[in-house]
Amino acid sequence: MSILKNPLPLTLCLAWLSIVPAWAAEQDAASLALVEKIVVAYGGAAAIEKVAAVNAEGTIKAPVRGDQGSYKRWFKRSRLLRVETAYQRSGTEVRILNGEEVWRSGGGSALKAISGPSVQAVIYQYKQLDLPYGLLKGSYNLRHVGKENVAGVATEALEVWDAEGPAMRVNVDAVSRYLVRVSGHIEFGGAATELAAVFSDYRPVAGVPMPFHVRNFAGGMAVSETVIERYDVSPADDPDRFLPMFKGHHGGTLSVLDLADCWRTRPTVMARCRPDS
Repeated sequence: MSILKNPLPLTLCLAWLSIVPAWAAEQDAASLALVEKIVVAYGGAAAIEKVAAVNAEGTIKAPVRGDQGSYKRWFKRSRLLRVETAYQRSGTEVRILNGEEVWRSGGGSALKAISGPSVQAVIYQYKQLDLPYGLLKGSYNLRHVGKENVAGVATEALEVWDAEGPAMRVNVDAVSRYLVRVSGHIEFGGAATELAAVFSDYRPVAGVPMPFHVRNFAGGMAVSETVIERYDVSPADDPDRFLPMFKGHHGGTLSVLDLADCWRTRPTVMARCRPDS
């Protein structure tokens, strides 16, 4: 039996192991190799990190509604997202993510705090949009699951997940290394529904390729088709955009009950939850 003459290296090794996150054991070599190629394809680590805030504007068609309209999205790292869809016949819908809090409105109604699977769906959308950064930073467990064909495109597939969920299946173009499809399962009413987005028409924006065409599916059914007309990278934006506000700021009027909800969810910014003067 050998005896360690100098126990310091072992001590340092054990200390390092104690801070290594649990997901490290779940990142297989094939996944890490693919992530490295994705980072290069998206302009490199510096370019990905630099794009910390992106606004997008375009049009949306919703076959399940038989409606269409305008689409606006504000994204800011970390955990800030606002999506507005203004349909011609069925009104405006708004979804806001601010850290762990989510608000939603539909048909022109006031923004209300939501919980449960609907919150997971909004967080999932944020993570989907920020996937290149999340992969770069090693935020997820990774499992390489082989080659798959998606809408005629040869891809490599990854299973991507963290402690928060939901897990995502990420299909990466085998040639360009751009994201082709991202899907995840969320339970609504006790039944798991697959939410999926298919990305295409990539063009360079501020040194990073961004998709100008996005198709969304729920349970295999086409839900919407979005065509982005303009991206604005690192815009000077109003931080209040990611809070539920009164009419005059971001649309929708808060009732007395909504005001109480605002106090409950954001007491430190109660001054912002007030009518316009």
